[in-house]
Amino acid sequence: MESVLIAIGGNALYDKQSGDNLNPKMVQAVCQKIVQVYQSGYLPVITFGNGPQVGNLLDMAETSARLFENPIPLDTCVSWTQGEIGYWLTRELNKQLLQAGLEKPVMAVNTLVEVDPADPAFQKPSKPVGRFISADEAQRLYDERGWIIGPDANRGYRRMVPSPRPLRILEASPIKALIEQQAIVLCCGGGGIPVYRKDGVLQGIEAVIDKDFTSCLLAKTLKIENLIICTEVENVYLNFGQPDQKALLRLSLTEAEQYQAEGHFGAGSMGPKVAAMIDYVKHGGKRAFITSLEKTVEALAGQAGTEIHAGS
Repeated sequence: MESVLIAIGGNALYDKQSGDNLNPKMVQAVCQKIVQVYQSGYLPVITFGNGPQVGNLLDMAETSARLFENPIPLDTCVSWTQGEIGYWLTRELNKQLLQAGLEKPVMAVNTLVEVDPADPAFQKPSKPVGRFISADEAQRLYDERGWIIGPDANRGYRRMVPSPRPLRILEASPIKALIEQQAIVLCCGGGGIPVYRKDGVLQGIEAVIDKDFTSCLLAKTLKIENLIICTEVENVYLNFGQPDQKALLRLSLTEAEQYQAEGHFGAGSMGPKVAAMIDYVKHGGKRAFITSLEKTVEALAGQAGTEIHAGS
């Protein structure tokens, strides 16, 4: 059974109406799709984002900062939400597998990812987290809390935090062992908990790692045959949102690199996803897709999504 790494965004689980970290119906829908992927003949390896969830927790930490001597740091917020989301997905997956008559172990692995403390990202925070806010609220939060706020894909403003590139996934070997035992593994939540080494000892660092780059690194490290990065749309587009938008179905590596260099994909939205896919294919990835969660099974069958491949 070939494996497929499916990277799911935090927004696929977030309750936009209530602002709650997790929406039970959305968790159920995500797990239904994971089970369908397994039933179609692939072993799913699941990574997931936590942008809205870690933003919520950061907001709570900032709000309650005056009540506690040591407010919750960003790396701990990542760990907290990674465990929360992993627990909810594990619980629902176990239920659905049982209902389908399938005996399949499910394991959520809280994952540490090493970064470079000298990464330029720490000098220029650019990773959006939390809810969308208006320009007026952005100014107020900057004045009151010193938050760095920036526009996110023409959808409003969000808080920006450092997002260094992942260097090494510390739990890669245990994750590989679980995959070899045919377990469905949930890992690298929120891009992983960011750590660095000081005098040989691991230290946490305040950052959020892009889950798509970490997903690509995991797929390369473990030689996972297929990679799907899920988005809210079925395809990658040129001129997205414009009258002349054009869906891209199958791109060579050269074409994908050209479009990326020309700036067709936003830095806060599709850009990192395309960059991660390019890197994966460059390093021997078999098949790479960007599509919606709903179309993952069809993408694996070659019937949906945008595929990036190494051929001409």
